[in-house]
Amino acid sequence: MDSSKMLRWSALIIAVGICLLLGLATGEQWINPFAGSSPLEQTILWDLRFPRLLTAFAVGGLLALAGAWFQVLLGNPLAEPYVLGVAGSASAGAVTGLMFMPESAWVMSAGAFIGAWIGIVAVMFFSHLGANRMLLAGVVLAAFWSAVLALLLALLPEQGLFRAFSWMMGDLSHSDLPIPLLLIAWTIALACGVMLSGSLDRLLLGERHAEALGVDVKKLRQRLLLLASAVTALAVTAAGTIGFVGLVIPHLMRLLFGSLHSAVLPASAIGGGLLLVLADSAARTIIAPAELPVGILTAIIGVPVFLFLLLRRSR
Repeated sequence: MDSSKMLRWSALIIAVGICLLLGLATGEQWINPFAGSSPLEQTILWDLRFPRLLTAFAVGGLLALAGAWFQVLLGNPLAEPYVLGVAGSASAGAVTGLMFMPESAWVMSAGAFIGAWIGIVAVMFFSHLGANRMLLAGVVLAAFWSAVLALLLALLPEQGLFRAFSWMMGDLSHSDLPIPLLLIAWTIALACGVMLSGSLDRLLLGERHAEALGVDVKKLRQRLLLLASAVTALAVTAAGTIGFVGLVIPHLMRLLFGSLHSAVLPASAIGGGLLLVLADSAARTIIAPAELPVGILTAIIGVPVFLFLLLRRSR
């Protein structure tokens, strides 16, 4: 590894540490993590903010990994975790859960998880058609799930509407998934990604070249679809629908670390977590004591970054 890439890796890891400390300190009340604080402040730091930061880091990393996989799987640089309609089906599932038990966050999360997997199964039905037709099927399915979601929202009692919209724009405040589960999923997903990185590099050359180099393209696509969809389902269940992390971060990491997936995937797993930690810290601070949905901030950050990358690539 050359010195410039070593420097970038070091900067990325240091940035994660700084952002975690910043996330601990900021919120409705500024608290210095290193100063001797009161028992109440210690509770805020370590029982409330720290678990939420770990959740944000894991969810952001999972979304970025899924984005990198979907971009290779579909052969489309604009692909992101929600392009195949998984977010729409998860949202429909979450709102269905709200309709039956509006006070239960657990039922809403369970509904999102079941809805996400229904969406995944629907997409996998079309996986044998090839990347382009699968992408087209995903877009149509996304439109279908949007229509179902609109119908469910129209039927949802008024008291559940705010919560439903908050979740649909990304909400880390009601995550019920155990943090160890998310961190283990982040680790396993990253390990699987690194193991498949050589095959992903060859798939980027085109299906025929990849098959000539010994890659079973059909089996690889099925594995990628299952992996990317599974981590998307987990992330959506934990934090609702948060866009642009999976779209922007893989492109940014390719710019910083090159196109080899052995570097892009670990960098995306870290960079996605970093972006969501930053966005969540800002969401808790900007209009404190109220909170902004974190998906609004990822869009505000992600859109200009993506446009910058687009302009840079066109030169």
